[in-house]
Amino acid sequence: MENKNYYKFLINIEKKVLKNFSKNKNQYQFNSKKNFQIDPVTKLDLKTEKIIRNEIKKNFPNTSIVGEEYDNEISKSEYVWYIDPIDGTKSLIMGLPTWSILISLFKGKTSIFSYAYFPVIKERYFANQKKVFKFKGNKQYKISCNSKVKLKDIKLTINTLHSLRNRKVNDFIKNYKGFFKITGVDAYNFCSIAGGKYDVLIESGLKIVDIMPILGIVENSGAIITDWNGGTNFEDGNVLVSPNRNVHDNFLKMLKS
Repeated sequence: MENKNYYKFLINIEKKVLKNFSKNKNQYQFNSKKNFQIDPVTKLDLKTEKIIRNEIKKNFPNTSIVGEEYDNEISKSEYVWYIDPIDGTKSLIMGLPTWSILISLFKGKTSIFSYAYFPVIKERYFANQKKVFKFKGNKQYKISCNSKVKLKDIKLTINTLHSLRNRKVNDFIKNYKGFFKITGVDAYNFCSIAGGKYDVLIESGLKIVDIMPILGIVENSGAIITDWNGGTNFEDGNVLVSPNRNVHDNFLKMLKS
């Protein structure tokens, strides 16, 4: 299928998910989970993933699906879907606006598309195999990272205090003299770097479904995303995002030291 058809497919999913939001009065009710304080799951997480999975199965049968809330469905197909039904569940529960729905499709190791939808702030990011676009209302923008930024002008971010539990990151942040902010906006960090709002993200403890759906958005903006060793082993949940190779290599030295 062509990229524009994938986009239409995603818009249809949006409509079904938003309809469920409005109908579900107990959407923030916790599902039973031992560590819900750390990694909460709501009924909305579960229902949203079911809706997305059902639409994929109906329109793209026999493809593999990797999601956050249910067991992976692995087929012999080289096509794999990655789903994070609610990225930023804590933000959702607390009434903060930057939670999102993340979906991507890969053919082998190649990203076919990346998609991030933020219902509250009404922003949507979609990357095909070449470009990345931001949709705000009826307007569409091609976006790119701040690729010419110099080290002295970097805006550095981490999402939560979780990354500071790593001694190297903690020590580096304590001595960092540049612009620094703990954002707490989850996937919006990646989209903001793709749009040039800020420049570097150091993150740890992510799940594979937090990372794979935004790869195309980051890379097609011109930014670089790797694990802390400079590779693409994202299973450990550690990522570094930077706007150019010079900046990226400098931060990798810090993380490797």
